[in-house]
Amino acid sequence: MRFFTTIILSLMLIVSVSADVNVTFRANTAFVPDILNAESSVQLRGSLPTLTWDGGSPVIFTNVGGDYWEVTVTLPDSTVGVYKHYTNSQPGIAAGVEWEHAGWEAGADRPLDLSTFSGTDTTLPLQYVNGFNGDATQFEVPFETNDSTYAFHIRVNMAGWEDFNPENHVVAIRGSNMSDWGQTGELSWGPSFPLTVEAPHANGGSQNYNAANFYSGTVHVPNTYADAGVQFKFVVHNTGADLGEDWGLMAYNTSVDYPNATTGADTTVYWKWFDNLEPAGFSGADTVDVTFQADLTKAIAGNGFSIGDSIIVRAGYFGTAEEVMSLGLVRQGFSNVYAVTVEDMVVDLNNATGLYYQYYKSSGGVEFREVYFNFAYEGNNNSEAERRNIVLTADGQVIADDMDSNVDSRRQPVFQNTGILSQNVEVTYTLDLRPAYWHVLNGKTLTDGQGGLHITNHEQIDTMGVSMNGPATGGWTSWGGELHNTEAKQLWDDGTHGDMVADDSVYAVIFTYGPDSTQNTIGQEFKFGIGGGDNESGYGLNHIENIDDAQATFTMANSWGSINPVFYGWWDYDTNTPLAVTSVDDVVGPYAFQLEQNYPNPFNPTTTIDFTVASAGKVELVVYNALGQEVRHLASSNVTPGAYSVNWNGLDNAGLRVSSGLYIYKITNGTQSISKKMLMLK
Repeated sequence: MRFFTTIILSLMLIVSVSADVNVTFRANTAFVPDILNAESSVQLRGSLPTLTWDGGSPVIFTNVGGDYWEVTVTLPDSTVGVYKHYTNSQPGIAAGVEWEHAGWEAGADRPLDLSTFSGTDTTLPLQYVNGFNGDATQFEVPFETNDSTYAFHIRVNMAGWEDFNPENHVVAIRGSNMSDWGQTGELSWGPSFPLTVEAPHANGGSQNYNAANFYSGTVHVPNTYADAGVQFKFVVHNTGADLGEDWGLMAYNTSVDYPNATTGADTTVYWKWFDNLEPAGFSGADTVDVTFQADLTKAIAGNGFSIGDSIIVRAGYFGTAEEVMSLGLVRQGFSNVYAVTVEDMVVDLNNATGLYYQYYKSSGGVEFREVYFNFAYEGNNNSEAERRNIVLTADGQVIADDMDSNVDSRRQPVFQNTGILSQNVEVTYTLDLRPAYWHVLNGKTLTDGQGGLHITNHEQIDTMGVSMNGPATGGWTSWGGELHNTEAKQLWDDGTHGDMVADDSVYAVIFTYGPDSTQNTIGQEFKFGIGGGDNESGYGLNHIENIDDAQATFTMANSWGSINPVFYGWWDYDTNTPLAVTSVDDVVGPYAFQLEQNYPNPFNPTTTIDFTVASAGKVELVVYNALGQEVRHLASSNVTPGAYSVNWNGLDNAGLRVSSGLYIYKITNGTQSISKKMLMLK
């Protein structure tokens, strides 16, 4: 009898043995205003089995891309308990560290009840880590949702832009879907959609960071664009400015576009540094006085500065001084020279990078940065290229920016005049196209920055003609065939449309502006393109010139490529004549067959590949993945000896965005070939 009882008890014990449940937790940290990345710590703490309420809790999430995290925990069935998320920007966490409890989400504990669950595996709905609402429920979504749209949340960190002032600036985005490129919910390429400054984390965040650096917003994309993708860029307007203003009038128009694949599901975009500007560190202990001296004769003559306006210099950008110092310059007597001495600036005199600085005009309570590009700059940071730079050598150094030049790094400052025209003005734009001819005659290529219309010989210039694009023409027209076929934007060299002499390589077109017209500002922005292509210079480099509205007619003389005179190295833009050479052959050859390292590298999403060929023939340029499979055929054409440049936008042959990873690009010319590696990082 005892034996039979033992068997029954054993069966009862077998029946009552608990089964385990694999529970997958999914978290999104986009609404935790802290500087988190894939190496940061996201931890589960609580009363569930194996969890603790301190830094020793063993359940650590794994980043699965951007703001998204996952972890699977094996729990006994019928488990009932509570938990919370903990986030910290530092990698790794343990009980007893100084910051062990700096990063709790706010609000009540999150419940988990498996008492009625009968399976062996379950995945919980996505949970947004609570920094946005102290009373959030377990699966609360921090943005509005509806059945006809999906939410696309965007976030930017402004800490790296050293001129940013939240009282004077409005952070915003422009963009659209990537199908028809039209209005996409709240998003368009004009007007801008403003972003909102974030509130601090409920407990101050895991680190000593400033929540005011982060701006974010949610765009509601119609479901008709579910898989079209969304592309956007960050911009900044002056406070009070029209959010529909032209790109050239903005306080800051960034050079970086962000294309994103979409599936129609609500999503967040991992935060970006504004214009890829990261806060720079500083090390130095040299205290110096530096005098800045600027001649504004050219700015006054160009209608960009008036006696009575103020001029400011800011120095120390990008960690080249202990802090960015800002001082107003004082007019020297009745001259056009303004100067100021910055005292006790802490710098590193051994720093070969030198000092980055910039001039600003202040008029009517609004600041305007000078129109400047450092043509000698050799890096790949556009923001650095738009600042002045000088190597400091000693205390008491005088920096004189007074050269009457279009290209010298010490040239006089000039400013765009954003004032309204005082009367109607008929403006004749003339374009000296000789630098383009001279460039291709010397074996160079005019590379199309947004298409495939690369200009390699003078016959193309003769047959294709040239067009003008940009706000000065009534707005940007799509580069390529659309611009080429827009007659109102074509320039002429036949003695009409303002052209003085036919067939002299100086082209012209006329536009009329007035105080009541759409384009009613004194300062105008524009760019030229042969055959409608964006082939005058790099993306983001545009002509900015001021109209003299004291008269009813005005001629604005331009030279092709003056926005990037180092690239057009065979032309002197101060004398507007070609540089002296004995012959074209002396300049061009001999070339070697050579493939350069792409730049930037790593890249996202666009990179440039330069190469030279020594003999005429067919050139193939192909991108492969790490398995040797073809990804993108970039070039296949017959070329003459010379130097060439090709851009890759990160799309494969099917037009799809490639994933992060290693790629090989290979050039073949006849029996010769060269390969190099490049890295795409997202």
